[in-house]
Amino acid sequence: MALPMPRPTKHPITGVYYLRIRTPSDLREKAKGSTVMLTVGSQKAKVRIGDAVKVSLQTKDWTEAKERFRIAETDLQVIWEGLRNGPVKLTNKQVYALAGRFYRMFADGLENDPGGPERWQQVKAANAVAASGGPYGRLLIGNKAKFKATAEALEKRFGPFLDLFLAQEGLEIDQDSRFRLLKALREAGDRAADKLERNAEGDYSEDANAARFPAWTSPIAHPDEPTAYVSIGHLFELWKKQHKSLGGAPSSVRRWEPVIDQFIAFLGHDNAENVTRPDVVRWRNELIDSGRVSPNTFKKTNRAALNSVFAIGVDNLIISANPVDGVKAPSQKRILARPQGFTKEEAETILKAALAAETDPRHMAVHTRFARRWLPWLCAYSGARMGEMAQLRKQDVYTKNGMHCIRITPEAGAVKDKEVRVVPLHPHLVAQGFVKAVQSKPEGPLFYTRKTRQEEPWGVTRDNLAKWVRAGIGIDDQRIKPNHAWRHRFKTVADAAGIEVKYQNRITGHAAANIGDFYGDNEEETLFREVSKLPRYFV
Repeated sequence: MALPMPRPTKHPITGVYYLRIRTPSDLREKAKGSTVMLTVGSQKAKVRIGDAVKVSLQTKDWTEAKERFRIAETDLQVIWEGLRNGPVKLTNKQVYALAGRFYRMFADGLENDPGGPERWQQVKAANAVAASGGPYGRLLIGNKAKFKATAEALEKRFGPFLDLFLAQEGLEIDQDSRFRLLKALREAGDRAADKLERNAEGDYSEDANAARFPAWTSPIAHPDEPTAYVSIGHLFELWKKQHKSLGGAPSSVRRWEPVIDQFIAFLGHDNAENVTRPDVVRWRNELIDSGRVSPNTFKKTNRAALNSVFAIGVDNLIISANPVDGVKAPSQKRILARPQGFTKEEAETILKAALAAETDPRHMAVHTRFARRWLPWLCAYSGARMGEMAQLRKQDVYTKNGMHCIRITPEAGAVKDKEVRVVPLHPHLVAQGFVKAVQSKPEGPLFYTRKTRQEEPWGVTRDNLAKWVRAGIGIDDQRIKPNHAWRHRFKTVADAAGIEVKYQNRITGHAAANIGDFYGDNEEETLFREVSKLPRYFV
């Protein structure tokens, strides 16, 4: 089974993406507490190693976060390799290459506004003091004492810069290399001060020292530098933007995102151009053979997600081919051990519990009590999707010519066909006091609080109601769905009541059998006549 690939993690409050990678177990003791430098965007970020390495990628954009993560992770792999190699001994050329980095930091970085010449004279004087062992170095007797004092003074003055360069390269060096580097930094510092002193006096002639420092070559093998490619994550972001612009449901994004993540983890890479049809076939076979998904689920969810994401890449001329083309799922005959709708007894049990919810002595939120009291009854007499009912607002309940109705509209939330429809209230609902209960409510949603931060708060209400039906009421037969079963139950009762299928479809929001079924005026009157044919539930 493929292990999940490391990928950016999103902060639940700020929305900023982070790199978080566990420190390898073989390096944890050695690396813990040390500081390294990772590339984040156009800058270097200083990071302290613990049981894990964590750093902000400083972006809320998924595509940008994936690219920054990839580059920072490459830096980290270099660092792990350097730590595994242990302290390395630098050549003379490598010593002066790093010293050249120190030179350019000052000579190039401060040349525009170097200050007065005396500033750089003071810098050279301080460098000389450090090179002689500090303020009291000349008073020391014996080579050993002078060497120790010089090393400590150079460390104090140049050590932080040296640690910065080593962290950038992921290097651990031996003591001899460190001392030679400290002396080389002092020498480079003097040359930089000479150059900046000339700049301060107005001399910006060609810098003869710039070319004396060699190019840097790391003593450890670096992984291949990350190269630009079209990532699967980037294609998914394009699909999400298009999906949103077309009014697609956010639930599709939530359902498909883990599918895309799982596919990337299975592949072991995120390069969309390198994905082949055999890759998709292997993934399909592993998912189905292992029992993780059924053939129908693969077809409707896994394959559908991949196909849409790669198709948008082809459509926008970003990738050359869709590797999902031609990949199918084996046919699967669904086995139904019982009807998909509630039985009369199950329906009456739920509706009886809904009536009791109004006076339930247990503490619960006002909107939760209201949802338990009315949503099952609304679905029983309409066959509507539970989410469509859970998103109702006060203004969606209205009266026309003495008939009480509800309006299911995309303005309130998610509607599958993106079209508004009218559903007259069954007289039994009015008799129970639903309309009066709605009139007593403030403007806004009826079954969830406005304060929620959820993207689809009605979905939370819908899901919580399903849990209540299962655990709170005891309708725990796993062969039926505790919300969707109302739609099947409605069809059964409507058929028995003699309601024509075309009217059933207009009430429930099912697709019409033909275009002619959509025509007709006086919709409220017509549908009220049909809804009133439904027999009352007596519980």
